[in-house]
Amino acid sequence: MGWWWLGLALILPWMAMTLWLRLLWPEPTPGRWPMVLGYGYLLGMTAIAGILWLQGALGWPLGSRILLLVSGLLVVSALLLLGQRKNLGLVMVRESGQPTLWRRLAFSLILLWVIARFVDLALEVWWQPLFPWDAWTTWGARAKVWSELQTLTPFVSPEAWLADRTGTLHTIDAWNYPATLSLIAAWPSLALGTWNETAANIPWLGVALALGLGFYGQARIWGASSLTAMVFVWMLLSIPLLNTQVALAGYADLWLATALGLAMMAFLQWLRSGDPRQAFLTILSILVCIAMKREGLVWVLLFIPSLMAAKLSKFVLSILAGLLMTLGIILWVKGGIAFELPGLGAIRLLPNVIQLPFIDEFKLGYHATWEPVLRHYFLYSNWHLFTYLLVFSLGAAVVAILLNSPRGWQKGGLVWALGSLAAIYFLFFWTDAYLWAMKGTSINRILLHFVPALLFWMMTVWLEFVRFIESRARVA
Repeated sequence: MGWWWLGLALILPWMAMTLWLRLLWPEPTPGRWPMVLGYGYLLGMTAIAGILWLQGALGWPLGSRILLLVSGLLVVSALLLLGQRKNLGLVMVRESGQPTLWRRLAFSLILLWVIARFVDLALEVWWQPLFPWDAWTTWGARAKVWSELQTLTPFVSPEAWLADRTGTLHTIDAWNYPATLSLIAAWPSLALGTWNETAANIPWLGVALALGLGFYGQARIWGASSLTAMVFVWMLLSIPLLNTQVALAGYADLWLATALGLAMMAFLQWLRSGDPRQAFLTILSILVCIAMKREGLVWVLLFIPSLMAAKLSKFVLSILAGLLMTLGIILWVKGGIAFELPGLGAIRLLPNVIQLPFIDEFKLGYHATWEPVLRHYFLYSNWHLFTYLLVFSLGAAVVAILLNSPRGWQKGGLVWALGSLAAIYFLFFWTDAYLWAMKGTSINRILLHFVPALLFWMMTVWLEFVRFIESRARVA
């Protein structure tokens, strides 16, 4: 079909979702366009993957023409609705107060750095073949098969593949992983008309751009100045491991990090303002997390204690904590619990093993992996100063809550941050996944899942600290 079709395949679903999200923000809010552009790309590409999966489940051939037509109609209809309001909102909303010359200069220089970095990464995406191991074994392998055969050929377990006599089945080690990301990688090649590794890599550049746009937009809506928002975007997009995930397109971790990060940003906005539109974005982003990778199903559980900490009183929280502790002690004394869920699989919560459907089985036991964890997170150059700033932010957030009457979003954000670190600690110190830390395989990729969300939370801590200092200065 040609590269024009590929361009339409990448742009039309993005613009369709962006414009329909834009309809939810008619008021001239600073940051609304970057925000809806960021969320629009993630949700648009996920929606395309969902429709492709539905086509395959119905036995239809995988195609792009109808989806492009529908996307184009959605773009036109959204533009017509925006036009009826006689204000497309394309004019930039100015900040209150005139920014000084040095602030404008600093903003421009950082923006130029970000643009130059994206150009550099775009060249890597264009030149680099499908290289990462995960792309060979999982995401890219399925994408190539599905795009070339233009059908959702089943991937089954190695045992089922060996027993198959039809020759129509395929297998990989991670055969039961969600299909969403493989379908996103296949989508450009379906539009192009042939398998092309450069085309399969392009969505990774797009999701990094979406992460930066979504972060900047939510930061501006939070109340950060344009310069402050841009500084934190630069901090995020300059993280070496994140850049590596773009340049070596093919891993799922960047997509999960983007979905989880955008979910957390919208979640904090909803906790602070009660805006139902942000709650809507939170729910959609959480669903994307679950659809992207098996770990996403676990990480989204962090929103439950965060929501409880933000909305429930200390008395109710104390009762719930006591009940959970009592239940845990009872289960431990009884030797745990194990049962089968029809259609889902076995659940085992035992003193020596945890098994959950769609996730995995982990053997429990303490492993002292402090040396590789500290080395990777604090000494190596994967994270720049992120982990040091995280430690400082945790201390500042705890002090702020102890000295003042905390608001719901402050408590919820701190619980989410602590919960993410507790999840990493449990995974690498108390399960057989400690080998991932000892061998240096997934130790950094797991942390990347939480980095965009944690950095946005760190920004809220910083802004609250600045407001506190300014208020004390006015009183003095």
